[in-house]
Amino acid sequence: MAGSDSQRQLLTLIRDFSTEKSQGERRIVNQKKRIEDLTSELDVLNKELEEAKRDKETIEQDLKGYEVELSMIDASIQALEARVALTNNEISKLGSEMAALKRWIYCKNARAKFTD
Repeated sequence: MAGSDSQRQLLTLIRDFSTEKSQGERRIVNQKKRIEDLTSELDVLNKELEEAKRDKETIEQDLKGYEVELSMIDASIQALEARVALTNNEISKLGSEMAALKRWIYCKNARAKFTD
């Protein structure tokens, strides 16, 4: 009987070992599959990251261009404001000269009427 128990224990041990080996192999296969999936996902994410970096660089370049354009527009506005101020000043001077000329003409006409 002792031999029979030993054989059973040996068979049980072999069966347990075989089961554990099989489970271990399945875990390895599952882990390899998981690694492949994660590697694929990482590749996709890296491509998206590179695309996002390119987009960011393009947007930054566009922004620099807009800032230059805005600066040029600001300079143009300042130049136009200066021209408007000069034009208003000239109009004011011409208005004063016209008023003086009208007074002169009025006075001349009044003298002419008075002397007539």
